[in-house]
Amino acid sequence: MTRLPARQTLLLILVPLLATFAGQRLFLHLVGVHHVRTNGLIIHHLFFGVLLVLPSAFVIAFNPRRRWAAMLACVVMGIGSAMVLDEIVYLVATPASDSDYVSPLSLWGAVIFISLAVLLLLALFRLHRNDEQPGSK
Repeated sequence: MTRLPARQTLLLILVPLLATFAGQRLFLHLVGVHHVRTNGLIIHHLFFGVLLVLPSAFVIAFNPRRRWAAMLACVVMGIGSAMVLDEIVYLVATPASDSDYVSPLSLWGAVIFISLAVLLLLALFRLHRNDEQPGSK
């Protein structure tokens, strides 16, 4: 089984999480809101995020044998998590119009959720960083 070092795991999740969040928000605020639709229904990136988070979490849970699979699962986890966290406040606390998506409430709600995720990742890193040192339990 492949177990990635804690520092590598942190970076493989954290960098894509922050890059995806920044990219989504820059696109929305600079280019505007654009939708993916199927049969008239809007498919929010929360749904795409869930479709990325679930399989990557399952792969990570079973410690993949191949290093590249473990690394890819971490990257996909970061990307999917950013997509999910970005839309929570928008879909729960607003009427979910296009203008609500670029509203201060949606933006700051997303910033708060992303910040909480970063703090959790850093806390988990602190708990596990000693696991990779020789002689540690």
